[in-house]
Order: sequence, then C-alpha cells, then structure tokens
Amino acid sequence: MLYRRGWTTGLLLAVALLAVACGAGTPTGDAAGTRPTGDAAGHAAAGLAAFEAGDLARAEQEYQAAIALNPKLARAQFGLGNVYIRQGRLPEAEQAFKAALASDPKLVAAQANLGVVYYQMGQLAQAATAFEAALRLEPDDAVTLYLLAAVRLQEQNLAEAEKLLLRARERKPDLPEVYYGLGVLYRLKGQKSEAIAAFEKFLAIGPGQDPAAMDFARQELKQLQGP
Repeated sequence: MLYRRGWTTGLLLAVALLAVACGAGTPTGDAAGTRPTGDAAGHAAAGLAAFEAGDLARAEQEYQAAIALNPKLARAQFGLGNVYIRQGRLPEAEQAFKAALASDPKLVAAQANLGVVYYQMGQLAQAATAFEAALRLEPDDAVTLYLLAAVRLQEQNLAEAEKLLLRARERKPDLPEVYYGLGVLYRLKGQKSEAIAAFEKFLAIGPGQDPAAMDFARQELKQLQGP
C-alpha cells in the first residue's frame, strides 16, 4: 500500500480500499462465447462467498479451482484479483485483473481495480490511464470519478480534481468518499470553510469503505476549526 506521512494519508487509505470493496460483486457476464466448464461457476460463487466472509485463503482456493476448470472465466480472475489486492500481493493482483479484462474487456470493475493496484504501487500515470479507460466504459460511475480525482490530487492538479469530484457528487450525492476528497481538495486550496463543510458532510454520512478515514477527518476538522 502507498502510505505517506502528512495529512494526505487518509485519502490514500480511502482510495486503496474503495474500488476493491465496491468491485467485490460478481460481474454480469464473461467473454462472449465462453461458458463455464465443469463446476467453474460454482467455484467462483463459493469464492465470492468466502471473500465476503473474510476468508481470503478459501476464496483464493475456490477462484483458483474455477480458473483451472475455465481459464477464461472473467468473474473468477476478477475475484482472485480482489483477494490478492486485499492481501497486498499487488503484482499478482495486476495480472489477475489483466486476465479478467482479456476475457471481458468491458468489465468496468476490473479496469477500475487495476487502477487501484497501480495507485497503490505509486504508478500514478498508469492508475490514471486505467481509471480513464473505466470511465470510457461507464462515464457516470461516481466511484471511478472519485478514484481518478484522487490521482489528480496526488499530482497537484487541483482544477481537474475538483471537476471530477463535483461530477462524482452530482452522480452519487450519498457517496462518502466524495466529500472526503472535497475536504482534502479545499484544504489544499486554502478554502477553510469549504473544507470544514466537506469533512462535516463526510462524517455525517458515514465512514465509506475506510473507517480509518473518520479519524483523519476529525483531526482535520479540529485543526481547521482551531481551539
């Protein structure tokens, strides 16, 4: 994971967990003309159940079994990538998501999660490319808009980050991470009142995918509001 000292750490944590969690569900389809053979689909379903239960070792076994039966089953490659990213096995996660996309190039969640892998590796340009590819497939996806905004914040491209965050807020006003990102953005821009409002909104909605971000937001509010 990409951890850095300073007040952007909370943003990094939120980004690192977001796409993995939101992409944990079963994709809607696999490559055209491909059907699971044997019980590949059953193993993939068992892998998803184990993943959601937090049993990553069992999830990996089930997804591997599915892939052994049908190497082109995109949902299994995708699920395996989610297991690897949760375990911090980033190069393996990268390969799994690429395999899922080779079977199903329109699998938006795999494209977005590939971007998260690159983000965690510190490869911001590649992360941005992956998020942009996901947005070409699904332009209104608020989560991916937020993820790309996080890259732009790291690049200090505040104008572009703000556009992306406002688009994400318009598409999904109840997405907590959007307000977290806006709080970071306005903090960087020196817009104190706007930063306070954004962090307060984030705390009011809930922790999103990263409960640790709640503590960071509270710390920021305390500093912004003063004694």
